[in-house]
Amino acid sequence: MIKKDLSLYISNLGKMIEGNYIYVDKTRSIYNLFQGISHYYFLSRPRRFGKSLLVSTLKELFLGNKKLFEKLWIGSSDYDWQEHPVIDLDFSRIAHGTIDELKASLTWTLAQIAENYSVDISQAPTLSDKLVDLIQKLSRINKVVVLVDEYDKPILDHIENVEDAEAQQVLLKSFYDPLKSMDAYLRAIFVTGVTKFSKTSLFSGMNNLNDISLKPEAAELLGYSQQEIEKYFSLYLHDFAQSNQSTFEIFMADLKKWYNGYRFSSEKRYVYNPFSVLYFLQDKKFLNYWYQSGTPTFFIHLIKNQYNTIEAINQVEMDQDSLGNFELDNIPLVPLLFQAGYLTIADYDVKSKKFKLDFPNFEVEL
Repeated sequence: MIKKDLSLYISNLGKMIEGNYIYVDKTRSIYNLFQGISHYYFLSRPRRFGKSLLVSTLKELFLGNKKLFEKLWIGSSDYDWQEHPVIDLDFSRIAHGTIDELKASLTWTLAQIAENYSVDISQAPTLSDKLVDLIQKLSRINKVVVLVDEYDKPILDHIENVEDAEAQQVLLKSFYDPLKSMDAYLRAIFVTGVTKFSKTSLFSGMNNLNDISLKPEAAELLGYSQQEIEKYFSLYLHDFAQSNQSTFEIFMADLKKWYNGYRFSSEKRYVYNPFSVLYFLQDKKFLNYWYQSGTPTFFIHLIKNQYNTIEAINQVEMDQDSLGNFELDNIPLVPLLFQAGYLTIADYDVKSKKFKLDFPNFEVEL
């Protein structure tokens, strides 16, 4: 068996498949999502959990690039491989230092997409009009797919100043508003983010945007299941166990304690943090890679203001609505920490329909 490389810095499907990189095949879950009635989805997951790679996979799938998927599950399925125009908006690459920057960068991004399809949207007077014009003109080719990655980044990056964050939210709301009337032109919408702010139009205006963040069908869509860890990384795992003179069982127990434990539905299905696993396999050391990769300062601010000690945060019980969304001027700490990955589902009570939260693993609790 050829030992493929670890995809530490790559979130582009084409580079992973065409290069010698391990790609954990999620295409069966993707296929199942888009075979159902709903084709408009929102998925919330912590940072560095593979959202951008998922969006890249969806983009190549809807573009009809079948060759990239030949060795994956969906490549031998009955997927129709239609080519759809794709509007791909990655807010990690869209400038949002100020409202003017956000507006200008969004305008430029839409213009670039239009140019790639030889479409002119320059006469549309407003930002939302440009989005409508682009969708309508691209739909002449085929129904359009809209992919939005990290939709909430412009808000989160300004969240310590509520006024600035709200200004970003207002602009984004006016930008997304037209999508609710574009159903006739759309094949699919897929939106990712860390948090769910209810006043962003994606949720208040689009009644048919299906939030699958806590649903079983998305429980293992991101992150690595135990079976995937042992299947795709077996060579790395056995090499590490042997080089450290440890039995495979003891080593796997340590790996599970450090990086497994994330649960995103009422079902008992757990996943490993993919970022931490990849860095561990590269560095061959048990360290808190994900936590040290960046802790937003506003989390520390909220913790200091709402809790005397960090120990008071875990073992909290909440219903699904409480975990789902919130407003900028009233951000409860525990749901935010859950959405951001510092807490996860530890248990679910069927009778009370409440989730019990706790730290996911040793890496986060440490």
